[in-house]
Amino acid sequence: MKTVSKKSAFGFSAVNAGQRNVAVEPQVIATSTMGQFRLTAPVTKALGIASGDYVTFITNVADIDAAIAKQTPEVVAFAEANGLELGSVELGIALHKEYDVWGIAKGYALYNSKGIALTIKERLTAKDKLAMVRADFDATIEAALASGNEELVAALTREGITVEEQEEILVANINGRELPKYQGSKCANPSGLTGAGLPVTFTDTNVWNQLKADVDAKEEMNRTFDADLADVETITVNNGFEDVQVQVLWLGTSVDSKPVARTAKAEEEKIFGAITAADLAAALQEKGIEVDRKNITVDSVKTLGEFEAVAKLHREVKATIKFAVVAE
Repeated sequence: MKTVSKKSAFGFSAVNAGQRNVAVEPQVIATSTMGQFRLTAPVTKALGIASGDYVTFITNVADIDAAIAKQTPEVVAFAEANGLELGSVELGIALHKEYDVWGIAKGYALYNSKGIALTIKERLTAKDKLAMVRADFDATIEAALASGNEELVAALTREGITVEEQEEILVANINGRELPKYQGSKCANPSGLTGAGLPVTFTDTNVWNQLKADVDAKEEMNRTFDADLADVETITVNNGFEDVQVQVLWLGTSVDSKPVARTAKAEEEKIFGAITAADLAAALQEKGIEVDRKNITVDSVKTLGEFEAVAKLHREVKATIKFAVVAE
């Protein structure tokens, strides 16, 4: 029988100098922007999350608090083993540090105790409403005139009224639709792309504050949690009416880092001009990283926020650049 060394069982290949295999890692990132999270593509693919879906955190924090309040046998044993007093703040801190677990899951629809789906009013900005009016102006104004609202009809048919004035009136009278209510926060792809397996961002200020409780809110810092795709677990949660199963991806260890930031003159959330590959190359150079701007691909960025670009390091090697655009 031929003996095969463990070291040579899978063969060898030469490593080219200055090259490494760069891939997007499965990560959950609490960004430097208050309340904002970002999920990398492998995470959304594993959980089947697409732009427009809801994302929720799963944790045992409330269960631990309940156990502490009841002074369960597990809590008593932990206190005795660690020389801590029951009911003390120190005991609570120690228990949470030892046993807190956080995970991420796709949001699920919520119901009341009778099984009736809960709803929430659609949130529309003035920009959203104007886009809706302009998308089908004739049908919108026809519906308004047939509404039976005499005051609205009189305003829309006033002598000499312009189309722009009619649009303004219609916008003021548009209400969001009643939509199904989901557990969690609605996510979106920063570039407006759709489909699962893409990076998304969402906001959850409550969880953001808990996961970054030891960090000054004014400090610009990303906290990146590793996520093991092999550690996806099916758990049971209650949707208000019945138990349902959800897939949870548990968060691993975290690393803190400063975001690559470029300043821009801004009015509200819009910026004058756009962030270009040249801007990113300059920002990276300031960090001691040399990347030719011609090898950087970035979508048009014209607002404040956090985004991603792709840098081609070699013919078959690409890296994701995460950067933030902040106001001066």
